[in-house]
Amino acid sequence: MEIANENSETYYREELHSIKEEVTSLRNEFSRFLQKANQQHIEGMIEEMRKSFMRPMVDYLCEDASDRMHTRMTADCGMRDFCEKAFRDLLHETAGLVGRGRIEAETIKLYRDKLEEVKKESKTSNCSKCFSEVTNLFEKQVKLMRSLQIYEEKNEEEKKIDISEIEPEKLVTEVCEPVANRQRLLMLKALSGESKTFSELSKLTGLRGGNLLFHLQKLLETGMILQRNERGDYIITRKGYSTLQGLSRIYSEIENE
Repeated sequence: MEIANENSETYYREELHSIKEEVTSLRNEFSRFLQKANQQHIEGMIEEMRKSFMRPMVDYLCEDASDRMHTRMTADCGMRDFCEKAFRDLLHETAGLVGRGRIEAETIKLYRDKLEEVKKESKTSNCSKCFSEVTNLFEKQVKLMRSLQIYEEKNEEEKKIDISEIEPEKLVTEVCEPVANRQRLLMLKALSGESKTFSELSKLTGLRGGNLLFHLQKLLETGMILQRNERGDYIITRKGYSTLQGLSRIYSEIENE
């Protein structure tokens, strides 16, 4: 009888262990699914925003290029009108790239090479000022392309982390402080799965009114989350999601040591 009981207990322990492993596996799979789904949500949101604001953005870049070339190029130069038109046309052309979606590295290199070739043909010492201005405007456009995630340098993914480039003040203010609070980290983690309303976040954290608003404002100011409109729900940004992924990797490495 005792042997039968022992066998029965052993059987149930093994069954319980098997069930726990299955639950853990399902939970991990569900977590990966949520991360993937949320990443697709973020990418879809960015694509929608990009399409909505593309035309005004291109118009702004063209207007900015025209204004700055007109006001900052060397005034007393016989070639001014010719160069101003040539540079303006070039910058309008490169601004138009923003509306085409994905931009290849070869395309940007082509325009950089074109600028260098024109620079070599400069005739006077005053040319350097105008070339410097048009180059700065072009690189400003390239920076915007990176921000919109429609352009990426070929070797950007291969770059190794350079610890010497870390800016402590900026890192603490924009990354460490926003997540160095249990309630804020809890909200950020919850938003990684789906958007949440103010009431839902209040229920999740146990915070009310001004207290919850204080922590939300911290996440909003540092670009970790966005609010759809003045009274809309909250969603995580790419920066917020990347921060969570970074924290997860750090925690995983520490746990495995």
